[in-house]
Amino acid sequence: MTVDSHFHLLPMERRGERYEIPSSLIALEIGLDGGDMPRRIGRVGNNRNIFLSIGAGPWVLDRDGFESVDSEIEKLRKDYLEYGCDAVGEFGFDNHWGYGTKESQMELFVKEAELASEIGKAKVIHSRDADEEMRSVLEYIDNRTIIHCFSSGIAMAELYLERGAYISFAGNITYKGNKMIQEAAKIIPLDRILVETDSPYLAPLPFRGKPSNPSMTDMTILFLSKLRGEDESVIKAHVIDNLIKLMGSKESCVKRNLI
Repeated sequence: MTVDSHFHLLPMERRGERYEIPSSLIALEIGLDGGDMPRRIGRVGNNRNIFLSIGAGPWVLDRDGFESVDSEIEKLRKDYLEYGCDAVGEFGFDNHWGYGTKESQMELFVKEAELASEIGKAKVIHSRDADEEMRSVLEYIDNRTIIHCFSSGIAMAELYLERGAYISFAGNITYKGNKMIQEAAKIIPLDRILVETDSPYLAPLPFRGKPSNPSMTDMTILFLSKLRGEDESVIKAHVIDNLIKLMGSKESCVKRNLI
């Protein structure tokens, strides 16, 4: 069994990676834009070990044709009403690329978090160089929250854990320069830890800079086992249990009969 709490099929294909999903994979395939659900379901097929989220990250604020935050939320709501979803996200803050404005990023975050609460789904949070913003929205972080691709230090990890959140580590934790992330990973309880690839991005060593795919989480789990002094199989078992707990079911609820 392979587990991946965060991967993207459509960007994988845009990079020329036609990934055939194995039956042994349990994973959360992540939405990036409202309205993308039909194409993603078509790639996933009937495999109900693959959960699907709906989400609009801060990048939509700079997309051609962007109208308003409310219109983006309505796209997500339409996808939910037509197909269902297992989670909401990814959404959040990105100061690296500086999409939109700080105000529009905040508006999108709040309204997407409120949508997740309204429909009773887990939240998948994107935070890049945005610890200050995340401190200001801690009221929206709870035990149905995934902090995707954790890239902060121990202090932020402790704040998230106090709120009940789950912390997900991608392949970048294996990079030599990321000591801050590695130190934070040592304090995450097993019942709050997740691993991901963010495919096709952030491949772990020794594949840094190359397209990633969900099978590569095994390398991240191996790195974590050495870092934390724990058995690989124990970490993987907890990651699987944690993901299922967050999804609220052992199988995806998203409609598959699109043809």
